Amino acid sequence: MTLNRTRVFLGVLASLLLVWSVWAFATRASYSDTFRDGDVKCPFLAMAPPPQSNLWSFARGAQANGMDLGMAVFVGTQITYYQKGLAAVLRLEAPDLHRLDQVPTISHDDRYAVHLPKLREMAAEMEVDGRLTLQQLVEMKLWVAEQTGVANPSDPSRIETALAFIRAGGDQQTWTVDTDELFTLLSGKRPTVDAVVTPGDLSRVREQAKWPRSADAN
Repeated sequence: MTLNRTRVFLGVLASLLLVWSVWAFATRASYSDTFRDGDVKCPFLAMAPPPQSNLWSFARGAQANGMDLGMAVFVGTQITYYQKGLAAVLRLEAPDLHRLDQVPTISHDDRYAVHLPKLREMAAEMEVDGRLTLQQLVEMKLWVAEQTGVANPSDPSRIETALAFIRAGGDQQTWTVDTDELFTLLSGKRPTVDAVVTPGDLSRVREQAKWPRSADAN
C-alpha cells in the first residue's frame, strides 16, 4: 500500500474510531500512567504526557494539551499504525510515547529541543519586542536540520514548526509569536496561553511558512 493510500485509509479509519473509542474509554481507560523526565521526545506531548491505556485516553490527553480531538485521534491512530501495525489500531492501542523517535515516515532527527541553548541565543538576536516571526521559526528549523545532517526537513518536521507556532499562541494576523511562550513549549512545558491546534489552523500556518524549494521537494 502506498503512503498516500495508507493516509486515506487511516483518515477513514480514524473517523470510525471516534465512535468506537467512546466504548473503549467507558470500559477500560486508565489515567495511572507515569513518566520519567526526558522520556517523551515530542515537546507537545512532553508538557503533559497523555495516558497510554488506549487510543481514546491518549486522544483526550492530547486534547487537554491543546489539540483538536478529531485531529488527536487521527494522529494517535497514525502513530500506532506505524509503530505497531493494523492489529494494534483495531485493538485501539495508544502510541508508545517512549518510542516516538522510532516511527517510520513520521520521526525526524532535526528537532528544536536538542539545540535549545543555541536557538535561544539566535532568538535573542532576531526577536523584535519579544516576538519572533513564523519565518524566523522556519530559519531556526533549517539551522537545526543543518546541524543534524538533514538536507531537506521532512513534512513531519515542517509540521512541528507550524504546531509550535500555533500552540505557543502565534498570531495569524501578524504571523509572530511570543519568544518566551515558544521556548516554554519547546522545553516540554505548558505555555501560559490557551491555544488550540485545529486542522484548519495547521493548514493556514503551513501555507504561510516559506520553505526552500529543496525542502518542498520531499
